[in-house]
Amino acid sequence: MTDHRDFSDRQKRLIYRAHHRGTKELDWLLGKYVDEKVDTMDEAGIDHFDKLMSLPEPMIEGWLMGRDEDIAPEFAEIVSEIQKYHDL
Repeated sequence: MTDHRDFSDRQKRLIYRAHHRGTKELDWLLGKYVDEKVDTMDEAGIDHFDKLMSLPEPMIEGWLMGRDEDIAPEFAEIVSEIQKYHDL
């Protein structure tokens, strides 16, 4: 488990949101990714991931699992990064 004590409040909120999306599968996919990457995200990266987190769960899951290939252009790169991270 990642030690979150030295993270900013924004980073901690992002970690919490990623781990508490609603479905165990999406919680795991997003939570593991953000645990690994949040300490290297700058403010723009945190903003971008936060925007992704505000989208409906079925949309994010569809993109990540490849069921919906019509990914919004602004999220194509982060979705691809998460997929590569998990070998999806």
